[in-house]
Amino acid sequence: MTRGPILAVVFDLDGVLVDTEPLHLAATRALIAPAVLDDEAYEQFIGRGGFKEWLEATYGVPRAVIDARYTPLFLEQLAHGLNPLDGALELIEALRQRALPLAVASQSSRPWVEATLNAAGLRAHFGAISTAEEAGADKPAPAVYLHAADALGIKAARCLAIEDSVHGVRSAADAGMTVVQSRQASFAQEAQPGAHAVIVSLRDFDLGWLDRPPGPR
Repeated sequence: MTRGPILAVVFDLDGVLVDTEPLHLAATRALIAPAVLDDEAYEQFIGRGGFKEWLEATYGVPRAVIDARYTPLFLEQLAHGLNPLDGALELIEALRQRALPLAVASQSSRPWVEATLNAAGLRAHFGAISTAEEAGADKPAPAVYLHAADALGIKAARCLAIEDSVHGVRSAADAGMTVVQSRQASFAQEAQPGAHAVIVSLRDFDLGWLDRPPGPR
């Protein structure tokens, strides 16, 4: 596909802008205590739906209890403080200097997204937020990225997405966006064939991709 210059950038949140998975894991462990959840079992749900259903089936925690207790437990973790991932602020500033509209497209709920961005001091940088719930489908469906593009008023083919998860990369790619996969967070995923470029840090993002988007690897 021949692409023109990038006109907007859409960030995934967890694992791209901030490393919240350790916080989510801590909140989940507090929810199911004294039962035990290991890293490997948790990791299979990163960037994917169905986690609450799995918790209910595996640990016998009613969905109503999960819905009532999880958000307060996660917000309690956020209260300890949250820093953007290294290079996030610098990349955002570089994109803003080019007057590119920015959005967040996340699998998380709107309250979690807003709280996370505010805790990291990032909320003011983004003109639009798209969540899977608002878009009507979880990743890997492309809906959350198409919804973000619509919110920005930019065609998806002229947007660049920065993702970290298996389902997130597929979601953005199927939406028709140029996809850069970041492998910077604690639970880094293997390089995905749907990504047009893979970086190990946001500091490795090539601003030249905005003018000449990378093609398929």
